[in-house]
Amino acid sequence: MRKLYIDFRKTYILVENLRKLGKVKHISHSGLIVVSGIKSLPKIGSEVVDRRMEKVGFVYDIIGPTKSPFVLIKPKGRLDRIILDELFVVVSHAGGRKGKGERKRKGKGNRKKRN
Repeated sequence: MRKLYIDFRKTYILVENLRKLGKVKHISHSGLIVVSGIKSLPKIGSEVVDRRMEKVGFVYDIIGPTKSPFVLIKPKGRLDRIILDELFVVVSHAGGRKGKGERKRKGKGNRKKRN
């Protein structure tokens, strides 16, 4: 499968790392964008882009019932440039914690007994 990279203001976003977030429901009085129709919840702080791969903002909060939550997005720029269409979240696959086993602690408890 061919990987496609999109240049977004000197930042490269891998198309495989995009996940559909949902459609813009409305814009709140405080200036936050409310998105509905979410199938899988994004992480708070994740970057949000539109169809043209322009950065819209980041995930600010998740509210509402667990069966049909709403995602609040804090916009980066002016709200008049945001198209009321589908938005996508950039999924970062950062490495997890190494050695996911139990941590060894210093002290008498973990010392091996010598015969």
